[in-house]
Amino acid sequence: MSTTQHEARYLEYLSELKESSITAAQHFLADDATRKDGIRILDCAHRLRTSSNDAYGVQIDTWFCKHPQCPICQSRRALRCCSKMHQLLEQNPELSTGKWLYLTLTVRNCFVEDLRKTIQSMNRAFSRLMSRAFWRNNVLGGIRYTEVVPGKAEEEMAHPHFHCLLLVSPSMHEGKNYISMQRWAQEWQQALQAHYVPMVDCRRLNTVGSDLRSQIVSFTRYSMKPQRVTENRHWFHRTAFETRGLRRFQPFGQIKVLLAALADERTFNSSQEREHLGINSAETIRTWDPWSGSYSSN
Repeated sequence: MSTTQHEARYLEYLSELKESSITAAQHFLADDATRKDGIRILDCAHRLRTSSNDAYGVQIDTWFCKHPQCPICQSRRALRCCSKMHQLLEQNPELSTGKWLYLTLTVRNCFVEDLRKTIQSMNRAFSRLMSRAFWRNNVLGGIRYTEVVPGKAEEEMAHPHFHCLLLVSPSMHEGKNYISMQRWAQEWQQALQAHYVPMVDCRRLNTVGSDLRSQIVSFTRYSMKPQRVTENRHWFHRTAFETRGLRRFQPFGQIKVLLAALADERTFNSSQEREHLGINSAETIRTWDPWSGSYSSN
């Protein structure tokens, strides 16, 4: 794919995120208490300086609001997490021959007003799960991703759940210490101290080398994907309040240690950095056009 095509595809994707961020901004603007949040998100990535060349691909220079409920900034955080995983696997090649699981842990839907309390309860349950003998003996490390989506059946319900990338011992992946889906559900139920059996899903990553690396990054991208902005304004407002300060990306065990030891990864997003490096490419100034729902060049 040429750099021109790549730039066009990226701008199309960014336009979709911008449309979604405008919906989020409108939700905040509808309430005087959150009006500043709405203005902040509305200004996010409003004006872009884009450039591209064969060596460095597409470069975007703009102002990002960094609001946790902004889909554009959620996408940027997902990209940073994927970049971290690429760097982790690049600097620690032994991880590409390790054994990995992708585990999803759920609870029953809760009222959106009870979301923070429910997630705190899930966090405590996860700590209890990590303290169990089977976990301590076989799970070497991993990353826990927290996701919240609307409950499907009722408008005022939320569905919080964990996605977990786990680096495990070979015998847990397929051997004498292998944990079945039923066993995972039982262990999670006991950790939750719940009277019902929660839904869980566990997948083995059976590839190696570059294919395994692609799978790991793909699962990270899926787990950190931008949240769909619901039309339900009350649900949106309440979820934003209940998840304030929530960390979606939480490493533990060996993976936490290895991520902390990563060498700094330099990114080149500003025109000043590109000039310092002598990267020459034509730049285009683009501004968001709400009428066409796209970025137009000046």
